[in-house]
Amino acid sequence: MPSNSSTVSFDPSTSTDEPEIASIDRPPAPGPATVIDNVADFLRRFVFLENTSLYLLISLWIVSTHRYEVFDYAGYIFAYSVKPGSGKSRLLEVLDLLVYNSSGIITSPTEAVVFRTAHDATQLVDELDSLTNIDYLRSVLNSGFQKGSKVTRMMKIKNGYTPKEYPIFAPRALAGISKKILNQTTLDRTFAIEMVRQTKKEKREKFRPRKLKSEVKELRDRIELFWILNEDKVTQLYDEDGSFPYLDKFRDRTIDIAEPLASILEAAYHRHPRLEEARQNLIEAISITRNDQLKEIKEHRILQELARLAKEENPLIGNSTELAHRCSNLPEKPSEHDISQTLRKYGFQTKSIRKDGDPKYRYVLNYEELEGLVARYAGGSS
Repeated sequence: MPSNSSTVSFDPSTSTDEPEIASIDRPPAPGPATVIDNVADFLRRFVFLENTSLYLLISLWIVSTHRYEVFDYAGYIFAYSVKPGSGKSRLLEVLDLLVYNSSGIITSPTEAVVFRTAHDATQLVDELDSLTNIDYLRSVLNSGFQKGSKVTRMMKIKNGYTPKEYPIFAPRALAGISKKILNQTTLDRTFAIEMVRQTKKEKREKFRPRKLKSEVKELRDRIELFWILNEDKVTQLYDEDGSFPYLDKFRDRTIDIAEPLASILEAAYHRHPRLEEARQNLIEAISITRNDQLKEIKEHRILQELARLAKEENPLIGNSTELAHRCSNLPEKPSEHDISQTLRKYGFQTKSIRKDGDPKYRYVLNYEELEGLVARYAGGSS
């Protein structure tokens, strides 16, 4: 599928370092910046998201729009808020600069506008809550996330009417007040992102598109270069069964719309020191936006940390209290109940173990067993 960005200005045979874009609230990370990092940094400058893992998800989605037809599904971004002034429209404005062949920001569209402009475009629809005809749009939205979807409408001709099919498969970003404006079927096609008002401390840069033209062009060129170099790899990953074991915990519909993002992530971070971090951030973002398996994020991080510790002292021995203390450097410090619940869920039992002259019931955790669980359930090695 052709891109609407201008000619790529990067020579992959001579350039391996990627230009940096200023970031907000992003700590330095090991390894060179990927195109996903660059898009995420651009988003951070103008859009406030309460959970930082969402920047990764939206960045992967933006990149996916530039070759969306290689995928079977295109999940929608749905930005909603309880109150106005929470940044939904600003998110669409930034997406308008970066997505493939943007429709521009459409407000109050008719069903005809949506299905007539869907082909070979990324549709951005704002103020869904103000639509009086949203029921008529549901057939398009409910089907249009899947490749090959069409609607048939009657077209006037000289001697009457004739049926005409319109392709409606397209990536879409939607915005409106309240999650309730979409019914459950439509919502199930989306990554639903709750927007909140930023505080003065969280205030982003002023958004001036006319001053960003050269920067946006460079970023779009980088997205196109990524696809030139990686389209075959992304397609191979997407088509290969078992490429994304860390998605297996989710529901089938969630997997359908998450696999395109995962295939891009795997290609972008291939052999990168932050591959595991990116996987875990994607899992977290999917869980937040899909209401899937929030609890398992914490469990998998516990398994990964225990595997890391067990690698250093195989086997790792301790009771729930001792192991919770050993895992205290995790972002969300686990309690002894968290440790016990996680280990018992994955089949570990305590044994009477004498350690430092003190007999207690403790877990004996073998590194190879923990590493196998991490690989199967948490997306990769510790």
